[in-house]
Amino acid sequence: MAIVVFVLMILWCTASAEEKHHPKFPRSDDRDLFKKEVCSSHNDDLRNEVMQKSKCGEPKEVFVDLKLQVSYLQVTPSAVWVKRCVGLCDGVDSKCVATKSKIENVPVRIYNVKTDKERCSTFPVKVHESCGCCSMSSDDCAAPRVYNPRKCSCKCPNMEERRTCLKKRNPSMMWNRSKCTCEPKRRVTW
Repeated sequence: MAIVVFVLMILWCTASAEEKHHPKFPRSDDRDLFKKEVCSSHNDDLRNEVMQKSKCGEPKEVFVDLKLQVSYLQVTPSAVWVKRCVGLCDGVDSKCVATKSKIENVPVRIYNVKTDKERCSTFPVKVHESCGCCSMSSDDCAAPRVYNPRKCSCKCPNMEERRTCLKKRNPSMMWNRSKCTCEPKRRVTW
């Protein structure tokens, strides 16, 4: 009986200690983040509108830092607005990626801290033109294959070699998609 009372006292003290917090350190609790709302059709309409705006679709303007590789050079402006693919996709592992992009040269001034000189230049920035959802990335493609964002797949970079292999129509040769090579077919023996 004494052990039960002792355990209950420890639990009560622990629970009491959790409720009290130091006034200098505000509680970081999820209860403070969310305001309780009544589920209604109006609430659903607003939520659906937010979700629609957040979907992966047309490229959106985002602020991108212009970073130089050398620390003693400073670029002005140091950041610009650029169209990029951002947003939510339906799949859990899917992400919003560029299916078409181009390089735009942004006019900048580059200041060299060592020489105390400034010059005008352009800074190449990748601009996304169209977006799509993809569950792959360039990290998923094993060499020698390369990532093709338009098709969200891995492809062989040596397509001319593939065409040559297939044109020969040699029944003993075949194109190996994973190795990106033309190789002899294996014979099946029984």
